[in-house]
Amino acid sequence: MITWQDYEKAEDKTKWVRNAIVSYRNSKEYRKAVEEEEYMAGRNVAILETMRVIYNMAGIPENDFTKTNTKIRNRLIHRLVTDRCSYSLGNGISFAGKKKQTREDGSTETVDKTKETLGDDFDQMVYQWAYWAQGNGASYLYVHPGFDSEGMEYNLFKKTEFLALYDERTGALRGGIRFWCLDWGKRPVNAILYTEQGYIRYETPTGKNGISALEPVTELQPYVETVQVSEAYGEEIAGANDLTMLPIFPLYSGENRESALDNLKPLIDAYDMVLSGFANDIQDCAQVYWLISGAFGMTPENCRQLLDRLILQHVAVVDGENSSITPYTQEIPYQARNEALKQIRNQMYENFGGFDVHTVEAGATNDHIEAAYWPMDEEADAFEYQIIKAVRMILAMLGIEDTPLFQRNRVSNQKEQTDMVVEAAQYLDAQTILEKLPFITVDEVDGILLRKDGESMGRFDDANPDEPDEDGEV
Repeated sequence: MITWQDYEKAEDKTKWVRNAIVSYRNSKEYRKAVEEEEYMAGRNVAILETMRVIYNMAGIPENDFTKTNTKIRNRLIHRLVTDRCSYSLGNGISFAGKKKQTREDGSTETVDKTKETLGDDFDQMVYQWAYWAQGNGASYLYVHPGFDSEGMEYNLFKKTEFLALYDERTGALRGGIRFWCLDWGKRPVNAILYTEQGYIRYETPTGKNGISALEPVTELQPYVETVQVSEAYGEEIAGANDLTMLPIFPLYSGENRESALDNLKPLIDAYDMVLSGFANDIQDCAQVYWLISGAFGMTPENCRQLLDRLILQHVAVVDGENSSITPYTQEIPYQARNEALKQIRNQMYENFGGFDVHTVEAGATNDHIEAAYWPMDEEADAFEYQIIKAVRMILAMLGIEDTPLFQRNRVSNQKEQTDMVVEAAQYLDAQTILEKLPFITVDEVDGILLRKDGESMGRFDDANPDEPDEDGEV
């Protein structure tokens, strides 16, 4: 483990940064993060490394070149993580502090000042932040404060490119090293050390490669600088913003910080093995075997050659008087394997707390759908709590007090839900009715209300053509 206190104790900071990157890339935590990225991308490590073997006469395993080695990889882990993130974040985040304000024409609109401050890219970056928090157990979002006229900027740091430096006493994130290289050992290495006071950029000098040549190319730089422009001096730094906290914010998958792969890997590997083995058996008829009679005088090498010819050429010649070959076949156990795949898939959804649409029949009532969503709701509650804590830290840096709100993205019996809203319409205002309708998104509500106000004004003008306008003209 590498901590913030290790950095503070180091006398030669540059040498420490080099060694810290090397140690982290050789650590179990880093190798685990790399494996998690492979599975999230559908490059399931276990099935890709699987080889079909046969044991020779000495009992030593050898690659069996006579067998088909199809490798089918499922991407269910990506599907489950996407479902969880889209469920809570598919409609974006809104904030409790949003208010209604009146336009110049007298109509009203809902304004979310916090969302406007965070910028247009906020929802997209939070989604990616959450996706890799589930994929790696933790992910990190660098937030450029965007003071003055600059807008908010976001950068996502995954565990495969960021060494987090936690405080040994408080457990808080105090700093970190982001590093990257196109080809380790053969191309230049780049790194940035982030601290609460600022950042230092490191690069490998031109003509050199590898981590051992990494050197600082800047002094400690503040995160936000004020630039003054004049005709006489051009651009010059007029001052630095006193940012008193690290603008990198961790998001965790849960209290235990487990990745999606931690609980699903054995099931994913088993699913790949069963499905790939099924495809291999169908292709090369592995369930066909032969009984050879009268071949006791054959040497083991001759017997192996005979079987190889049967498998590869489907032809073999034997002495018809003293020996014979009788083929036998077994039916591939389709039902057993299909049931195994079904049970493994169900177990993955149960372990992760996902919503399997195949378990909901067409025409199911909302009560049945709600019951199917119950495990996913429980997991979403826990994950949204982590998102709320992380987003509040960003708001605290900006001096904003507000609370994130989520509108969950879920399947429903839309006709049944619409009927419920219509029945209660007399007790609700127009905005609430629109927000409760299942086929209308939150972003569409203000536009619909504005158009309805315009239609109402138009009907009023048509009904009262002689009424004077604001200028007193008819």
